[in-house]
Amino acid sequence: MLLTLFLLPLLWGLVTLARGASSYGVPECPGLQLGEDGESHPGPMRPGYTCAVSYSTEGGRSTGTRTYDQQKYAQEQDRSGLYWRGAGYVTYGAAGLLALTATRVTRASRRTPE
Repeated sequence: MLLTLFLLPLLWGLVTLARGASSYGVPECPGLQLGEDGESHPGPMRPGYTCAVSYSTEGGRSTGTRTYDQQKYAQEQDRSGLYWRGAGYVTYGAAGLLALTATRVTRASRRTPE
């Protein structure tokens, strides 16, 4: 049971680090992507495109937009956050497993008669 308290954060940290590593590349719009002509364009964002981050399908209005550079910066910040969180989970899990292992080794060495 105690092993699970450190093994799960270690594994989750590795998954989080992998998510950060896989989110590299061309910015992707999470909402409606508009080209320079004002029309909707599917696919990866290109310079000059605008991303409607908060888009209402009922009224057809966007409440928040980002340019290509702003979206790229936002995704870089998200990726950086994933790296930091992943590193924190891995550090916590590894330190806990090392402490747990050291405690068990110390207890085992005390029990064995010389």
